[in-house]
Amino acid sequence: MSGIPLQAGITYGPILSRRLGRSLGINLLPVNRKVCTFDCVYCQYGAAKVSEALVNGAYFPPVSDVLLQVEKALMKPRTIDYLTFSGNGEPTIHPDFPEIVEGVITLRDRIRPDVKLAILSNSSCITQPSILSSLKRIDKPMMKLDAGDPQTFQMINRPAKSIDFWDMLAGLRSLPNLMIQSMLIDGKVANVRGDAYRSWVDLLVDLRPREIHIYSLDRPTAYDEVLPVSPQMLQSIAEELWEQHQLLVKAFW
Repeated sequence: MSGIPLQAGITYGPILSRRLGRSLGINLLPVNRKVCTFDCVYCQYGAAKVSEALVNGAYFPPVSDVLLQVEKALMKPRTIDYLTFSGNGEPTIHPDFPEIVEGVITLRDRIRPDVKLAILSNSSCITQPSILSSLKRIDKPMMKLDAGDPQTFQMINRPAKSIDFWDMLAGLRSLPNLMIQSMLIDGKVANVRGDAYRSWVDLLVDLRPREIHIYSLDRPTAYDEVLPVSPQMLQSIAEELWEQHQLLVKAFW
């Protein structure tokens, strides 16, 4: 499978999100190819060459273009619950990400102060002080954690060589309003059973995020051997983590 098409512009939606209500997406990545620091086996946008992830800034939309499109979107008379940094890969790899976050906050405060900010991030750049500072400014920083150990991390997320699992975790620990998002999968590579599952739970207990979102596949992926986890199992995991560890977990399907 090749996955779904990339987002064609800077802003898209608002879409009705399972987790964020009416969410206006902000895509900071190129529109002609996937650019990411991970090549997750389950990604809806297909495979990525992570060695090309940190490319020259010319591949990314300029700050002025991003802010112009966000301003236009905010001016339209429609319901928006969240402005969500998401799109065709990892949003924090945009070379001007901190400047964009500040610009979007300024626009939001002026035009639609009731709208909140969210980000769907793979957590890979949280070790950078400027990125961490920007993430602290976002109402819902939804940070990826699909694995509890370096081996499972390599098999599921397939990160760029420069990304260290333990350094990434240290960054997550320093984010005070931390939210975790975890894709749970089965098949040839799985994180819902055995040692991989137990190590993931142990890390969640250690991190104690304010909220955890778990979900599984609902769109095509690049790899046929990746199998979804049933809604019943997702709900069972959510209940187990609350009953045994008092972790607030919401299951989505």
